Amino acid sequence: MPNPISPTGRILVGADGSRASVAAVRWAAREAQLRGMRVHVVFVRDKRVPIPHYAPHPRVADADLGPATAESTLKAVVGEALGAQPAGTQAEAVPMAAVQMELADGPPARVLLERSVGAEMLVLGSAQPGGGPAGAAAWAAQSRRHLGPVARDCLNAAACPVVVVRSSDARSAAQPVH
Repeated sequence: MPNPISPTGRILVGADGSRASVAAVRWAAREAQLRGMRVHVVFVRDKRVPIPHYAPHPRVADADLGPATAESTLKAVVGEALGAQPAGTQAEAVPMAAVQMELADGPPARVLLERSVGAEMLVLGSAQPGGGPAGAAAWAAQSRRHLGPVARDCLNAAACPVVVVRSSDARSAAQPVH
């Protein structure tokens, strides 16, 4: 039976609208349920520099995200992550009351580092490939080199432990790598 939700225990999750962020929210929600904590999901809009068209996995440019679009993206990530549990899991759904959603503006790493103060952990998603035991071992050996700048900055400077959740498919159970 899960612990009652602690008013002070908080797991922070960075969400950017990607499938990996869906997996990170799902993993954080399961962990929060086990620990009796709440989940704080932050979607950061970086209005300083639009993502170039030639980026490997371009998203909608953050500068083009108005508050309504950003809010709907955040709600979609949380809804997809918590709506239905993957097949084969026995976890109960996390109550939406235990999830705090926040829209923030600024450089993503800086915002997440500021919000990490007082959090029990920071959870981020990574879309890096690697299936099976051999893929996982190879990925873990080179993980820092393959992580994006936000994840690297958070690993180096967060005020709490950082968990990077790898997921090639957000519908499957996400596996933590750090």
